[in-house]
Amino acid sequence: MTVLDIGLEKMLSKIIGLFFGGRRSPPLFRQQLCPTGASSLDLASDLPGFEASFESFSPEASFNGAPGIIGAGQNQAMPDAAEFGFISREPIFSHRANQVIGHELKLRNSSELMANGASPILRLMHDELLLRSVFAENVAHRIGDELVFIRLSPSALDNDLLLELPTRNVVLAVCPELGSADKLLSRCRELKTRGFRFSLDDFTYSPGLYPLLGLVDYVRFDIGRDSILSMAEHLAQIPRLEEKILIAKCVHTHEILKIASRLSFRHYQGNHFARNTPEKGLVIPRQRAKIIMFMNLVKNHASTNEIEEAMNRDGSLVYRMLRYINSPANGVPQEIHSIAEVLSKLGHSGLYRWLGLLMFCQENTCSGSCQTLHESALLRGRLTELFGQRCLPSEEKSGLFVVGIFSLLGQLLKMPLATALAHLSLNAHIEQALLHQDGPYANFIQLAIACENHDQADIEKYASTCEISLEQVNTLYVKALVWAHELEN
Repeated sequence: MTVLDIGLEKMLSKIIGLFFGGRRSPPLFRQQLCPTGASSLDLASDLPGFEASFESFSPEASFNGAPGIIGAGQNQAMPDAAEFGFISREPIFSHRANQVIGHELKLRNSSELMANGASPILRLMHDELLLRSVFAENVAHRIGDELVFIRLSPSALDNDLLLELPTRNVVLAVCPELGSADKLLSRCRELKTRGFRFSLDDFTYSPGLYPLLGLVDYVRFDIGRDSILSMAEHLAQIPRLEEKILIAKCVHTHEILKIASRLSFRHYQGNHFARNTPEKGLVIPRQRAKIIMFMNLVKNHASTNEIEEAMNRDGSLVYRMLRYINSPANGVPQEIHSIAEVLSKLGHSGLYRWLGLLMFCQENTCSGSCQTLHESALLRGRLTELFGQRCLPSEEKSGLFVVGIFSLLGQLLKMPLATALAHLSLNAHIEQALLHQDGPYANFIQLAIACENHDQADIEKYASTCEISLEQVNTLYVKALVWAHELEN
């Protein structure tokens, strides 16, 4: 083995170690597709299509010359020996339209790996791992019509895996290097003819980038990278910026959102709505107060006639609930047409589950924050459910989804979580998990939150406690993501 091979092996160990939990000798995986339901997890009976399973193989297969590792511009089919990372997503939304327009797909711990000026080879390895992960889980094909942003180094645009992605909704984000701007422009033009769109990320403008700027649709900046004054001066130097969709990245607090809006950003990327609980309590809106009343009726096992009579007074709410329940994502064998049928086929716990979800979705009045919280609630609820359904007794499984969505109830109602939950008649185990991080649901909701926050240490901690492997965590995360999008679309 040459010195170069040894160096590549060390870097590969670093990249795989970061994305697979820091294990000293992480296994590599070969992906196989199997029909839904055939997985050893046995959790996919409710999800149409295919799912990913993983099989260990010898790491030596990756290192006999390294072309299978970098794979850029070599016109090779994807080899069997492929490594996959843990995919996370971050919402991108329009302030004016008050809606989520897309997501960026990332590898967890990307920022840690690529900090401090990572070498070109390490960047290529990172980008190939990202592309293989997106491609392996078929994420970009399965999340509907929302935009999918994928950030790559300019050299990675030669990777043949790009041609396997769906061009209708993929935006390739790059940070241009002035010395190779002509080459990048040529490659972007070629990919644009195939249908790809582009974003320029975190760049310093110079006249040499003017032709490239004319080609892209989006321009993104890390809003926390520079001071307000420096960022404003930098934006003022960029010509034709008013023709582009300008996106502020790393908007994780309301304070940063205010700064971005002062700098004329009208599109934002981040999780600030899901991560901030307003301290000042507000009156619960009438429609949500009505749903709380319905939920308390169901929790107290009121009669079918009483529940149906109360809910049928709000025809639009019943319509929305039945639309969710009958979504193909849920695989209901026979369409359900009434609240009485919901109670007959799904029981009180099933009706309670869907009422809880409707708390986060109010049509016609749903703001950008509401939509973001709705998506987060869908994902967190389903992920908590998938994590816990193998481990808990049947009578306790129904609470998993409710724990997941109600963990965001404080943000939704703009009051402390304990105050929000006080309006509801809750199962004691749900209260334990949400207010005291204790009880049978606690570890599963904490694992779901760790995945959402990309907290590798907590992912490892709670995955171990829940007796779920890191590979299963990744598979279930993608499964929950796909379910949430299929339900919405």
